[in-house]
Amino acid sequence: MQIDETNDTVTQMIDNDVQQQQKEAENNQQDNQQEVIEQQSLEQYQESNEILLKQMDDDEPIFILVSNPSEVKSSSMNKFLVYTVKGKDALGNFEVQRRFNEFYTLRESLLQIWPGLYIPPLPDKLVNPTGDQLLERVRLLNIFVMKMAQIKYLYYSEEFVQVFLRSSQADVCKQIQSLPKPNIRSQIEKFKHIFELDQVQEPDANSINKINQMQRFCKQSQQLLIKLFDQAKGLSGSKRCLKELFHSFFGYGLQEFEQQVLRPCLENEKQLILTNPDAQELKSTLDYLKDQNQISLDKIQDLISTEQRDMEAFLQGFQSRESLLLTKSKVENKLRDQQEQLTKVMIAKGGSFGKTQEEQRQKIELQIIESQNDVDSYKYYYQMVTHVLTTKAIDKFKKDKHESYRRIVRDLAQLEIESNQVMQEVWTRIISLAESLRVKE
Repeated sequence: MQIDETNDTVTQMIDNDVQQQQKEAENNQQDNQQEVIEQQSLEQYQESNEILLKQMDDDEPIFILVSNPSEVKSSSMNKFLVYTVKGKDALGNFEVQRRFNEFYTLRESLLQIWPGLYIPPLPDKLVNPTGDQLLERVRLLNIFVMKMAQIKYLYYSEEFVQVFLRSSQADVCKQIQSLPKPNIRSQIEKFKHIFELDQVQEPDANSINKINQMQRFCKQSQQLLIKLFDQAKGLSGSKRCLKELFHSFFGYGLQEFEQQVLRPCLENEKQLILTNPDAQELKSTLDYLKDQNQISLDKIQDLISTEQRDMEAFLQGFQSRESLLLTKSKVENKLRDQQEQLTKVMIAKGGSFGKTQEEQRQKIELQIIESQNDVDSYKYYYQMVTHVLTTKAIDKFKKDKHESYRRIVRDLAQLEIESNQVMQEVWTRIISLAESLRVKE
């Protein structure tokens, strides 16, 4: 009986060992499959990197335009808006239709790929925009793609130039989200090439202070820009009312007066001024003045609104930079777990290893090496992003803000001059026409 029990115990131990070996074999197979998948993803990502770096060195000018918002029906008969995006770049011509949600998904993806860096902002999400809202969105989407074209490493990314601008698949959002995630080490190499970096040091007190000051500057500027935008909007509304009153007076009031009061007093219509059939140039100038005033008001509002969103986008870059530290912290926790796991394996059975335990030890040690490399990579990547921010991006952003302000003031002055010139032309034509129709005594 005792022999039978001993045999049962031995059999049970053998079965347990077999099950353990089968389980470890399955785990090893899964690990191998995962390594193959990761290797394939890495190769695809490296290939896209090579395309990006090649196109970045190309001086081919980029032309891109967002236009023609149109309502279409999906297969489920739901209605949604699409925008035509067309143009030409180093890869050739393109023309696609994109939903606003696809613009949004694109930008979210770029934020993850380029933590810490400025990604051009998009207009706010709106439910069924119509009229002026839709026109404003088209204008702001054009500013977005224009800014993308100015930052070549964003424009020639796989997400933008190959998928967003050229994909014919039905679900572009899903296609962007399914692209291989960037490998940290290949991303570091790409970062080095784009920003011409060799070695960077750990951020010092001056660098940290510069970033903190920039964050405060952006937050303060945001508040001022919100106030400025409200003032511009109020000015726009006042000028729009004044413009409508002016055109109501000249376009309807005086014309009605000429037809109903003056016309019966005159021999023919050619003695009138505003409704004179020979005064087509005057009518065209009045119509142009109406449209030009609207363009002036819209452009100023768009520029201020874009400045406000730019500040928010730059702050968003700072926040995504901090995500690198969070990821590094997670990898460090993973590393500690692996080290604890290795310690348990080492002390099992007094350190006497079987074949299975030895394989497990080797496997964990390899995982520890990989995790330590990831920790070092995320630390170095964080240092690189901080270095680019403090030596390039912040200074460029401030310079761009000065240039934007100069452009806003210049454009405002130019648009007002053009508007006044057209107004002067209107009055000159009226004077000339009135003089030519002077009643002879």
